[in-house]
Amino acid sequence: MSDFVLNISEDSEAEAVPLLSTNFQASSAVASSPSSTIATIEATAPSRPPKAYRWYLHDSDDESSLTERNLALDDEYHEPVKIRASQRLTKWNIVLPSDREKGEFYDIVLGVSTRSLDMDAIESILIRFEQEKANNEGFECEVFKRRELERMSVTDELYTGADKDTDRDKDDAKEMPGQEFEKGVTEFKWKLFTQCYGFGDGVSITMEINTWPELPLDFGSLDLHFVELCTDSTALYKADPLFREHCPYSTWLVDVNRSGCPEYDSLSRTFKQTTNFSYSGDGRFVVIKTLVDEDEFLEVWDLQNHDIAGREAKDPKDVSSVLDSDDSNGAKDVMMKPHRATPVAWMPLVSGGITDVSISWDGSLVAVAEMKRPEATEDDKEDPPENHQSRFAIYKCSWNDNGASEKPSSRMNLVRHDVERTCPSLRNYIGEGVFHMVDSSNPDFKYERFIACDGITINIYSTFEDWTLQHSIIMDSAFHSQDLAFDMAGTLFNQLRGRYVITTNDTVAFTFDIALGTLASFSTKPSTAQLFLMNYLSGVSADGDWIAIPGLRHVDVYRTQTWTLQGSYVFDEVDSDERVARVMFMDSGRLLYVMVGLIADIAWQRRPGYILDVATMSVVGRVAPDGNDDMTSARPDGLGQGLICSGYTKLWDTCLEDRRTHRSPTGDVSRCTDHCNHPDSIHSGVEEGTSPSGLRLKIQRTDTAIGSQLKRDKRSSVTVTMTHPTTTQVKKMVVPLLIGYTIEQAAFFADYRYLLVVASGTFMAWSVPTTFEGEFRLQMILDGEADKEWTICPHGIVSRSSDEGEEGRHHVGHVRQPFTEPLAGEFLDGLAIMVGFYEFADVGLRQDILRYYGRHINTYPDKDDESWNVISFISSIRYGDSHNMICNFALTKDLLSFPGVYWIPPYSMTVEMNPLATFLKNAETEPLANVGAQIIVDYCLRQAKEMQDPHFLSPILQCLPSLVDSKQLYSEMAQTIYRELAFFPSQGRDFIVANHTLINPWTFRWKFWQPYPWGLHQYRDQVLQFNAKNIPNPPKGNFTRDIFQASFDLLWHKAEVAGSQDSSDGSKGAATAKNLFSWPHAIWTMVLRKCKLRYNTTIQCYPFELETLDNPALMALVEYKWNTIGFRYWFVRFLGQMCYYVMVLTAIFLQIKRGPDIAEDHNGRIDLGLESLFVAIIVVAFIFLWLEFLFELRVFQAVCHFVSIIIRAIYAIRVFFFVFAGGLLAFSIAIVHLYHVCTSSDCSYYMEDFSSNLLRALSMTYFMMGGNYDPVENGFAGNNFAFHMMMIVFFFFTVILMLNVLIALINNAIDDGDQTWQLDWLEYRMRYVESAENMSYDIPGFREEHNYFPDTIYYTGTPQQVRNYEKKTREIKEQSAPEAGGLAKQLPESTLSATSNAVAAAVPAEKSELARMGTRRRDPAIDAQMRPSGETDLRKQLESVQASSEKQVDELKQQLSEQQQMLVQILAKLER
Repeated sequence: MSDFVLNISEDSEAEAVPLLSTNFQASSAVASSPSSTIATIEATAPSRPPKAYRWYLHDSDDESSLTERNLALDDEYHEPVKIRASQRLTKWNIVLPSDREKGEFYDIVLGVSTRSLDMDAIESILIRFEQEKANNEGFECEVFKRRELERMSVTDELYTGADKDTDRDKDDAKEMPGQEFEKGVTEFKWKLFTQCYGFGDGVSITMEINTWPELPLDFGSLDLHFVELCTDSTALYKADPLFREHCPYSTWLVDVNRSGCPEYDSLSRTFKQTTNFSYSGDGRFVVIKTLVDEDEFLEVWDLQNHDIAGREAKDPKDVSSVLDSDDSNGAKDVMMKPHRATPVAWMPLVSGGITDVSISWDGSLVAVAEMKRPEATEDDKEDPPENHQSRFAIYKCSWNDNGASEKPSSRMNLVRHDVERTCPSLRNYIGEGVFHMVDSSNPDFKYERFIACDGITINIYSTFEDWTLQHSIIMDSAFHSQDLAFDMAGTLFNQLRGRYVITTNDTVAFTFDIALGTLASFSTKPSTAQLFLMNYLSGVSADGDWIAIPGLRHVDVYRTQTWTLQGSYVFDEVDSDERVARVMFMDSGRLLYVMVGLIADIAWQRRPGYILDVATMSVVGRVAPDGNDDMTSARPDGLGQGLICSGYTKLWDTCLEDRRTHRSPTGDVSRCTDHCNHPDSIHSGVEEGTSPSGLRLKIQRTDTAIGSQLKRDKRSSVTVTMTHPTTTQVKKMVVPLLIGYTIEQAAFFADYRYLLVVASGTFMAWSVPTTFEGEFRLQMILDGEADKEWTICPHGIVSRSSDEGEEGRHHVGHVRQPFTEPLAGEFLDGLAIMVGFYEFADVGLRQDILRYYGRHINTYPDKDDESWNVISFISSIRYGDSHNMICNFALTKDLLSFPGVYWIPPYSMTVEMNPLATFLKNAETEPLANVGAQIIVDYCLRQAKEMQDPHFLSPILQCLPSLVDSKQLYSEMAQTIYRELAFFPSQGRDFIVANHTLINPWTFRWKFWQPYPWGLHQYRDQVLQFNAKNIPNPPKGNFTRDIFQASFDLLWHKAEVAGSQDSSDGSKGAATAKNLFSWPHAIWTMVLRKCKLRYNTTIQCYPFELETLDNPALMALVEYKWNTIGFRYWFVRFLGQMCYYVMVLTAIFLQIKRGPDIAEDHNGRIDLGLESLFVAIIVVAFIFLWLEFLFELRVFQAVCHFVSIIIRAIYAIRVFFFVFAGGLLAFSIAIVHLYHVCTSSDCSYYMEDFSSNLLRALSMTYFMMGGNYDPVENGFAGNNFAFHMMMIVFFFFTVILMLNVLIALINNAIDDGDQTWQLDWLEYRMRYVESAENMSYDIPGFREEHNYFPDTIYYTGTPQQVRNYEKKTREIKEQSAPEAGGLAKQLPESTLSATSNAVAAAVPAEKSELARMGTRRRDPAIDAQMRPSGETDLRKQLESVQASSEKQVDELKQQLSEQQQMLVQILAKLER
């Protein structure tokens, strides 16, 4: 039977036409190959000759639009259709043949010639297919990139050993009826990757040819000769050297209908389709679930087992790409086509239900999980079935004993693995389950896990040897009310990465740590619509650190550990009936793959997608649409830009670059044509001319007066003038230069696309607007080499003249990617120079500079070195004079205040890379650096409160140990920080209220036998701990307090101590640690710690000043730790000390009862000896015992109140005590001298009453203050003038003066103690908490056993409390505010005025626009037609919007005024 073509049209019946000679068919028949060559066989031997149906194309009678060209098919020969750039889309429909068999698939072959096609102008060819797939509308798309296009168009002379019978085949083709062979035209036969599935009426094909955006649209023409449907085009055109197969896959292809394995292909006579798949982590295996009619199969395919020798011996025309480089002979090298994967094991599955599959890292284990329990039918209600048996199973996929059998089906076996024996929770399991390697960068089979989730609980199992349950995570209680049909497959497959899995309920997003089995974080930032689709459409990076959540027409990127918003991007080009459909991370989280779909059918993705740069949140490329049922995912290992695509019957991998369309990645030098590097085009810069849009542009080198009205300075400048094409309106941009800089170049390049200015080696480039309303946009600033000639080609590639001795030109990079690793040094050096430019720039140029550096503020070109960053570099710049430092601070402040720009501190930031720490270090030698530190602090505090994200506080928290130090110059900055963080708002108030544990104080209840539930409404100030497992009693409806959060990083800093335990170290064996914990061991550890035998200081509280402790956040932190571990530590310690107290008291009472043993010597004198010394020690010990007892009880408020007052009183009179003691000593010596040195007979009668012993004299003098004048009573009866004068002075000094001073000091101390005793009480408790926290690290298993160690706690407060605290804070600031002077006068006027103007002017011009709209006169006729009510509503709306805009502008001005005042205050303080 000869080959034939059935020409089919709507007007005529099918007619068989001979196509090729019979020897063509004979050469196409191939025999079965052994298993060693299965992977290289393209198709099995056909059981019958292949059929082909050919049509010729011509313009349709239907009217074509300006952008779309419609073609029709005819069985008669027509001249080739030339596809040109005049119409962007070319579309035609293929009607299925009437004699087609059911379930028969067709290859689509295009006859094309590319003789008139300009390959250099083509960026990509996009071919879309619309057809039905099993009664469902389908859409698929494939892309021809330039490399693939060249491969598909390469002629036979490029092949080594190609078939020499080409001329004979052409002669055969000439004899085809109805066709005239065009001499000199090579007619290629392109087999498209997408097939026609034979459903519905046929397939609709749309071809779109895209050119480079910088080049003209004209690309010549692509000649389209015919269209064919073939049952097996590979066999039909086996001997045709012009036959080409489009290969969008880069490494491997799985075709479940053409595997090349006869035994596998014989499993079914009808075509199979893929339903689910799972890719092994090592990249070698893939498990697929296929569907054949109603039957399901589980299949394992080997992606790397192929015959290299067989591939080398294949027909050399099977190539995948053509390299761009030419050899000396002009011939191009070619690469072999990727191989087809091989099925190595398969088995039938029990049909029914919804199942999913997963494969382990090395492909040794395969899991089949049943997702949903079958729904009950009406018959089941009448006759209930037996208990449903789950289809869940784990299979071991292992090689046979003989390694590799001759039969492909026996190379591997699938054997049921009994995991239910050690994991009973998996018995009859229904839910999703996937294999997962926590650390894919260093895979170890011992740490591979199987994650099972049934919608309520996440169970983590160890798969090493005997399976064991490691952790169980109880998800939020809201999951209990959801249907178990919840698609957990999407959650685990798309959002399980690294050590984190991200899930959501109706209002909250969760991040679970599967390594620890805990909830890592939660957030309410995503909107309700985002949360609803997050489980299905969001993407998580390979390491689990980032998640991208699509919105309607935007996408948000968050950090999963803290839910910090990394950035957002709004897609303005998306139509009103479309939305962002799906996002994925690529290239190790550097790129974001975004698809767009219809709102009505989100899976219908017909528009090209986007590629975003995550660091800058900017579009760097477009990608072809995925279709409506193609499953595309990033590689699980996160390496490269690979994609795994799942089609209707195929599975393949491809490169992201092969899916790009519409725009090439920036920085691709290969896009440059010969014209870019032509010597005539290198010096193509012009200084004056007219742009293609009609704008008249001119560059002038002038000396411009720059500065304030009081002080103006002429500087060399570049003035760019732009004139309106139809009017005389003129706009100017002035670029001032630094003193000593000379202009080397100033010209327009690339047909007025770019403006280039080079001054003393500093390279600056702007993009030129295309309309008069547009603005010049700064694109690149580099500190390059002087005396170099710079150019920019139409593709945006920047190049400069080479160094001496080098040939050609040096390619610098793309103008839109200045902050890449090769240019990082030049970029940052340019930033240092731009500080000087910024001072004298006008408002517009300042905004452009801020916008330029703000675009790269979160870019780190070197992932291993975080110092290559804008903010880190600014903080490290050292200037020789204060003027340049102040200019640097002005740029830093404006940059961090510019709208739309916010710096996100890196998560692995070290102290050396912390800009705040750098400023503080510089302040040790240059006090003015404190201004920069204050700018960073203000930004972090402002951004943290606005975003409700404590991550922005990380630079401050990292520097708190040095900030809190009262000896430093910036200690007052710490007090400001703590007062600003006193009430830090917490997100998710309702969620915390519904999931918390109240940390109540220890209280004694007399009616302890009665239950007393604690609730939020029962206390005035509550401290809460988040606990998803705890469902508290619902609070009363009148609970309206706000909830705030505080981190323990505010209370102490953690030191790295060897041997200490930390619960954040991951899975160190929490179950083993629990078994090691015991209370006797804990008490023994306390004894050792008290005796200083084991004392590891893991955490250390900050040395707070007492005023700093007046902070609700610190109070809540101390109260939490006291109520959990602090009180227990104090109570056990106090019991131990009570034993000591009892021993001392027993000795005292025994001594009293026994009485002293008084001994007399031979002279009758009493000898106290050692026993008297012992009595004295006992007395002093008793006194200190009482004092220590009081000090131990200071942790209670009632005792601390009085003890604190006593301590403060003693501290207040410490100086007075020495002055008073000196006075007593002087008077005692004077009295002794007066009494015992008197020689007169008048004083002899009272000498005996006053002792001559100095100690007794001091005692007598002291008690004389209290009125005991008995020792000197006789002196008052005498007439000794000296005695009376001395007593007058003594009485005045001691009784009147000193005692009143003492009373005044004590009164002041009592007043102070009465006001601050609560802060003393808080400090006493904080010291016990510090000791208890340190001891918890030394007790094995204590931190794992008790849930007392969260990173963040929550506390409540009323709005009135917040207002009162903020009012007190303002009063403190006003009292400590100094007047401006000194260093403040050094601030240039431009810094204090234009700095604020640059930021204020960046606010959207809503106010001026609304004013313009309000004053614009309308047509009276239109006013008459408007209804009064509509006019009133419009005016009200206009006034409301205008008032809102005015309020925003006023608030921004007030904020800038406060920052300026703060800067002046700091400078004045530094001067003092």
